[in-house]
Amino acid sequence: MSIGTNLDVLAHPGLPDSDRAEVVEELRREHGRLLGTLVALRELGRGDLVEADAFHPLDVAEVADAAVAEARRRAPDAVITLSAWAAPVHGWEPGVRILLDNLIGNALTHGRDAAGRAEVTVAVARAGDQVLVTVDDRGPGIAPADRQEVFRRFHRGPASTGSGLGLTLVAQQAALHRGTVELGAGRGGVGTRCTVRLPGAGPASGGELPVRRDWLTAAAERSQSSHKEPS
Repeated sequence: MSIGTNLDVLAHPGLPDSDRAEVVEELRREHGRLLGTLVALRELGRGDLVEADAFHPLDVAEVADAAVAEARRRAPDAVITLSAWAAPVHGWEPGVRILLDNLIGNALTHGRDAAGRAEVTVAVARAGDQVLVTVDDRGPGIAPADRQEVFRRFHRGPASTGSGLGLTLVAQQAALHRGTVELGAGRGGVGTRCTVRLPGAGPASGGELPVRRDWLTAAAERSQSSHKEPS
């Protein structure tokens, strides 16, 4: 409706140049928001349809390195730090990249401080028989009562201009890789820390995919707080 209204305004023959430029900029923002939503929906669909034979041994550290390089290119004003050690898993590489891209993108969008500065720290390492991925920001943080709600599809804060699907994609990919994801306070109680735990590569890796394959079609009210399969 907003795009339609703006197109009608642009069609007005007497529209001043300054107003025209403002409307065009608003259309660009709306286009970007809609495109982001469509891309996120496509990625949810890919996750629901991927099959077990697409999973192979991979190093999460290498995927994180590529994701951070891309984030630095897209947000040259941000300080993005990566600490990564070899972290092998049996996984779907596009899905692990989706997980990392959305974790970092969410931190860059919502984790800026009061002055608008973005400082994001990404860490990947083995932790026993698991691979641990953490992404810290220095933003306003997320209230404990809201830390599960943000994983719901289309959940958006009052000032958000995103699709509301970024953290849903993170939860989907964590579950698809038989892992977990949780949010907490960042370093020193400042900002937000997102922690993803994935099973490391080993003799028991691989096999059947999780039962849940309805992230695109399930009722939005379903909680994303638990990724356990139904018994």
